[in-house]
Amino acid sequence: MIPATKILRACAVFTAAGALALNAQTTCTVNMTAPQQDIDGFGFSSAWCGILETPKANSLYGTLGMSLLRVRIDQGGTTNNPGSWDDEITNAAVAHSWGAKVLGTCWTVPSQWQTGNGDLITNDSAAFGNWLGQAANAHNLDWVSAQNEPEGANWSYADMFNFMLKGSPSIGRPVAMPESWGFNDSYSDPVLNNATTDNDTTLVIGHLYAGGLYEHTNAIAHGKHVWMTEFYFDGPNSISSCMQEAKQISDCMNDQFSAYCWWWDYDGDTNTILVTSTGAINLNGYTLGQFAKWIRPGSQRVTSTYNPNAGVFVTAYNVFGNVVIVALNTNTYGATQPFSIQNGAATTMEGYRTSSTQGMADIGSFTVSGGGFTATLPAQSVTTFTQTAGNVANGVYKFINLNSGMCLDVYNSGTTNGTPLQQWPYWAGSNEKWTVTGIGSGQYEILGVQSGLSLDIYGSDTTNGTKVEIWGYHGGSNQQFTFTPTSGGYYRITPQNATGSCLDVSGVSKSEGAIVWLWSWLDGLNQQWSPQAP
Repeated sequence: MIPATKILRACAVFTAAGALALNAQTTCTVNMTAPQQDIDGFGFSSAWCGILETPKANSLYGTLGMSLLRVRIDQGGTTNNPGSWDDEITNAAVAHSWGAKVLGTCWTVPSQWQTGNGDLITNDSAAFGNWLGQAANAHNLDWVSAQNEPEGANWSYADMFNFMLKGSPSIGRPVAMPESWGFNDSYSDPVLNNATTDNDTTLVIGHLYAGGLYEHTNAIAHGKHVWMTEFYFDGPNSISSCMQEAKQISDCMNDQFSAYCWWWDYDGDTNTILVTSTGAINLNGYTLGQFAKWIRPGSQRVTSTYNPNAGVFVTAYNVFGNVVIVALNTNTYGATQPFSIQNGAATTMEGYRTSSTQGMADIGSFTVSGGGFTATLPAQSVTTFTQTAGNVANGVYKFINLNSGMCLDVYNSGTTNGTPLQQWPYWAGSNEKWTVTGIGSGQYEILGVQSGLSLDIYGSDTTNGTKVEIWGYHGGSNQQFTFTPTSGGYYRITPQNATGSCLDVSGVSKSEGAIVWLWSWLDGLNQQWSPQAP
């Protein structure tokens, strides 16, 4: 997207069948053993945004749970003179520090390799690919897209194919294409239908400004993940715009997309901004967070009744063994929606809602009885239901790390506020024993047997690498935890102040004395703990 010229303001109209059908009764059925596509995450772009302010980044990655960043590869940078790359190199590094992954997109082919109207000179494809590889290394990119919206850069379908044939092997990183304005399969199909270029393609990506919101069957048949990498709706605090946003995200998921990225988060664009420089979150940011926060990379969408009642749309996900359901009520009136969870183990669901007056607000728990529960969905709202992982009985435990086999240990048997935690071979010391007590809604307090102090996230911080310590119990969200089962009796231990993160052994270390800190959940072996009798 070129901010100086792109003026499209997308809109959508939702219609509700039945003038005042206040109680929708058709059950939405979720089947946890009917997997659909893998989920790679949700995110946004920092193109032309400068270096993102720390409060903004904290809200985007911490509170909202963004797991993807799309940066701009400026045509003026080189490895010897990065210059115009500097801001995005910093943004990419911050994203990686939060556990997010980064896609880099080039908007303009450097002048020495283009015809003058943006079109890549075919014989220069390898040189351009080599430059992209240098840029990818400088930014530490996870994926590279050679051309943003090739229609506007005068790339023909043949140009895209020729670049993928001659240029992409020089990049040395996973390649995404074609990133067209209207997600035009005519750009991607020739690439996918050729064995050589198909092998060099990792992601099939595009924008939705001129169509493209449908199941891209050829890409899926070739085993590619499909991403929506740019769109926006005007009106950051308009519930009408937010419902259009939520519906588009849901439609993408229902059409087998694996990722969704908002356009940018630029403070100068008050029409679309998600989070301000001070960290204040707009309603459109909370709307995207309804998906990003709880549907983590590595999850799978599972089948659900997508449109069980007029104006109600539901997608469901298997998030590391737990069910997550996102339900939209696009109507201007409330709806009562029954849910049935097949082949799942949920006993309680916690609800979080964004509406005209709420931003990812915790609305309480819902008891699952006979595999089902019923919830009232207010007019024009997005509600995420997450499985409450209250599967640990009250008692005293040692916590054994799956990666190292060592236990959660208070450093040097300390008993004072601020003493850090580490992993250590279990020797039955009281500094390695923890009293776990449920406090309701699937939350637990965890107190050290020796000190009587609480497991605590320093300063209620949410950033990766935050110290995990012991501290006098005060009932803060940084001292309340959930246990989410992974497999084989192991759990992810998550503080309520940072629900996308967990207790993590630094550096995936297997060494005694390695510190335990807070880190974004990545499904790592070093992030899984088994509560066992001491």
